[in-house]
Amino acid sequence: MDQRLLRILGGETKFYPYLLESKYPRILAQIMLLWDEPGMSNYFMELMVSDREDRSGFPPDVAAEIIRLSLMHASSHKPHKKPDIWEVSANKFSDFRPPVSIAMSNVWKPLSDTTTKALKRFGIPGSARGFHSAAETGNRPAVALFLEARVNTEIHNERGWTPLMLAAFNGHNEVIRTLIKHNANVHASDLLGNTALHWAVGAGQTSSAKLLIENRAGVDACNHSGMTPLFQATIHRRLGDVLLLIDSGANLNLATRDGSTALHKAAAEGYTEIVRTLLHHGADTSIKNLDGNLPLALAAKNDRKAVIKILMSNSKAG
Repeated sequence: MDQRLLRILGGETKFYPYLLESKYPRILAQIMLLWDEPGMSNYFMELMVSDREDRSGFPPDVAAEIIRLSLMHASSHKPHKKPDIWEVSANKFSDFRPPVSIAMSNVWKPLSDTTTKALKRFGIPGSARGFHSAAETGNRPAVALFLEARVNTEIHNERGWTPLMLAAFNGHNEVIRTLIKHNANVHASDLLGNTALHWAVGAGQTSSAKLLIENRAGVDACNHSGMTPLFQATIHRRLGDVLLLIDSGANLNLATRDGSTALHKAAAEGYTEIVRTLLHHGADTSIKNLDGNLPLALAAKNDRKAVIKILMSNSKAG
């Protein structure tokens, strides 16, 4: 177990990326090597690119751990850098109390022999873990069997993920539709406060995000770090998801716990296409984060010349 990472996690082992460490130790070592370096955000983005010919992609559980680390990094204090960007202590991902709804949802009632036998034909155990596996792998017939047996749709795994979150993260739209038809809660949140929409956006599952929004998922839902799906889409530079959320009425000016808006993040990282989009739809350039920085100041401090030009032009136009 990497002791430095454990300290970053506030000593909370339940968020430790055990699977990443065991299956991809070199990648975890590289993440820790680059953690305080300027290129860390780009490295996270590179890891999550799935269309490269030399990469088959990570297993869903490992990918989820990488995304969680990227979110923590985006909001964490970096002691060896200038203390002007994303000054939120890492333990804010672990210094909260899980919602009562999560604590209460960990109840599993045994299935009938008939349902258990039917599930075995799919290689799925008649358990909570089996229910999650069926949703995660997109096995709609198996999911339907669980639901016909009146299984609680809000049963959660060790990360607080519900079957709907697993289906959303993996882009299994038919499973999403089936779960919602059986009253799965689109507003449920996991141990980090993320909803199914957060995870769909984080994984780049735009069609799943659209489906969730059509079923009244909260576009302005905030996780425990204050990140909305729009902020998460910005972190991962997903312009399509940014446009979807804006078209769905997302509030462009909601801030995270460190006072940063999506425009702050896009400006700091040099995401010109997202900066243009946010400005075009009325993002407020006058909001300061808790360090007193405007988006323009962050762009300047990070030498984002193209963004500086865009923000300056917008200011003159206004």
